[in-house]
Amino acid sequence: MAGKITRPRPNKDRLRRTMMFMNAQRPGLIKDAYIYGCDSIMLDLEDAVAVNQKDAARFSLYHALTTIDYGDTEVIVRINGTDTEYWQEDVRVCVAGGADGIRIPKCESAEQVKEVEAAVEAAEREFGVEVGRTLLMAALESPLGIMNAYEICTASDRMLGCAISGGDFR
Repeated sequence: MAGKITRPRPNKDRLRRTMMFMNAQRPGLIKDAYIYGCDSIMLDLEDAVAVNQKDAARFSLYHALTTIDYGDTEVIVRINGTDTEYWQEDVRVCVAGGADGIRIPKCESAEQVKEVEAAVEAAEREFGVEVGRTLLMAALESPLGIMNAYEICTASDRMLGCAISGGDFR
């Protein structure tokens, strides 16, 4: 692809003090996200995007990933949950566009991580991306996810960490 931005290989051990969440469907916002100096940008394809806008959001995401130089700011994408029909295409777009990582929402088991990892590896092979380049992050959003945290976090060598979504435990 001519003009595609080339990003350095993601680093699992990098410092992540700040993560700025942004709707992947809003090009006007995501084009300048790196100027805020955050360590990571979390582009959201899940809750922030209406069902009838999922395809448009993926298009916007791919365009941003392939044309905007985010410098040393890490770019992670929150995909739709594995219980939806959307997540596999989300993974393909993330990998094809060169996202540094994928956040798995509502993660409750190591099996979910392994399922996403298999889809990521298939997409890496499909798009000629170095196998193992795309990192994973789990969002623990339920008591079951918390109970299975160790298994989730050790389910893949790609795992960079997990996040506990406190708003889900009110």
